Amino acid sequence: MTCIAVLALLLVLTSMESETRELTSSELDALNNFIETTVACNSIPGLSVALVRNDMTVLARGYGFDDIEGNRKSTADSAFCIGSLTKAFTSTVIADVLSRHGRVTWDTPIYDILGATFRLSDDLLTRETTLRDLLAHKVGTPSYFHALLVGFDANMTRADLVKKLQYMPAVAPFRTQFHYSNFMYMLAGHVIETLAGETWEDLVTKRLLSKLGMRSTGFVDASDGIENVSTPYVLKNGTLVPVDKRLLLTVSPSGPAGSIYSTANDMTKWMIFHLNKGRTKHEYTPIVHPDWLETTYESQMTHPFEAKDLTRPLYPVSDASVSYNMGWVSSLYRGYRKLWHSGGIVTFSSQLWLYPDMRSGVFVASNGPLTSKGSTAIRNIAYFASDLLLGEEPWLNTSTTCSFPAPWKELQHQSLAIEIPRYKWNITRKMADYTGVYGHKGFGHIEIVVLDRNSLILRYGRFGKMKIFPQDEQVFYGYYVDELWFLTNADGRTDYMDIRFELTDGKVTALKLHIDLDSDQPNMTVFLKGGEYDSKALSKRNGINTSYSCCSGKNEHTKSSLFIYICIFAIILISRT
Repeated sequence: MTCIAVLALLLVLTSMESETRELTSSELDALNNFIETTVACNSIPGLSVALVRNDMTVLARGYGFDDIEGNRKSTADSAFCIGSLTKAFTSTVIADVLSRHGRVTWDTPIYDILGATFRLSDDLLTRETTLRDLLAHKVGTPSYFHALLVGFDANMTRADLVKKLQYMPAVAPFRTQFHYSNFMYMLAGHVIETLAGETWEDLVTKRLLSKLGMRSTGFVDASDGIENVSTPYVLKNGTLVPVDKRLLLTVSPSGPAGSIYSTANDMTKWMIFHLNKGRTKHEYTPIVHPDWLETTYESQMTHPFEAKDLTRPLYPVSDASVSYNMGWVSSLYRGYRKLWHSGGIVTFSSQLWLYPDMRSGVFVASNGPLTSKGSTAIRNIAYFASDLLLGEEPWLNTSTTCSFPAPWKELQHQSLAIEIPRYKWNITRKMADYTGVYGHKGFGHIEIVVLDRNSLILRYGRFGKMKIFPQDEQVFYGYYVDELWFLTNADGRTDYMDIRFELTDGKVTALKLHIDLDSDQPNMTVFLKGGEYDSKALSKRNGINTSYSCCSGKNEHTKSSLFIYICIFAIILISRT
């Protein structure tokens, strides 16, 4: 580029920056008042908020508390887990690696990179799946979120988990339906590690975080990760209660899907980087090649989250999702092009919204309380902040942010936590008939042991522990205890988990549990007693097409709202999840 061209570009950038309109003092007062009211009326423990426009930070600050018990207030440097906002870091670092590699593209089959040992659930997926398919959720493999929720073994590596993917069936034909999958982002991270010869964490740190000066951003499953982040909270009978931070470790080894934590100050740098076509505010040379970065913003799968759209005339504005891209969602908000993603991990919830044509962005993250109102509240804050940045009249106010979705739509009230009743063993079959280890080649093992004369304990994964009790010899219900107690006994989460047992010749031979918690995919997953269920081999016995179907077992019941909740949580917590 000639010196004249460089000078011309600098003049343009200088002109644009000189035209930057900071929020007026009255607008800032209105924003702070709106946020503080929203935090209070929705029982949000702590909040991290950042706004940028034209390479400038408009606002970066915290609200509420990082740690209520320690009386530690949230600030612009408080660390919040950002969950699936991590996915854009993954697609961005992959764009950087591919731009430098030369031979591998978005459309190179994964099989050609990982070799003959790589397998997905059928031959077509194994041979044809690409990085583009993984990052755009085109594979047809559902969330299987329950396995992530309870956590895999602490020693499991990404390479180990990749080997299990062949036993996780797709539920839709390849490239025909959007099915959100953290496992596919885990696989994408493993692929790029293979190409670059470095861990995904090192690649993100060296190629993105260090160059952007995001020094307070890290990985929650690193050695000191959970010590750095705010305390997560849930509501129980209207009171905020802390949740065990160790649950954040369940993201491992699927870090590329959701392990990053960050601060308001650091996220301003991340937003400016994307709004500035891969450059920092101080550098002309892009950190990531703009053409490769631009591909991550392009439409791949249409209408991914229609259920969360705002439409007129029901609401006074429209916010309609257009497509899922690669780590980003495209929407139109009030006629403005919006790139966004949401995130959720344990009780953390986050939103990042970019308006590329207006060079503006909003980041909001909270550390609880894992209610639908709490998740809606951070979206409301993002809406109000967006309107101010876009120069539009806000359609929400301090009254409607507390009543939302009322007055436009009826508000469904959530139940408070319940007192868990005591149950007796009310069937003739002995407890010992159900005890033992049940296995699945993809999803690990479930162990059932006797707790006392009235109770069985089901243990699954790193943190999953449920008390289970019978309705009859085959139908059991369970509620979580210990670290995951809040999934079945916090405000708004009072439904039991559903467990089914299979009997063959009068003996208990298998257990069925919802691993795929997607509300429109009702099949339960089979765990074989004393063995390992092979979904590819044994499903043929039941006449199931393993290319498209989940594990065997008919939908014998109507799924509870807990299942729907966890699905939303898995997908991205725009109830959230």
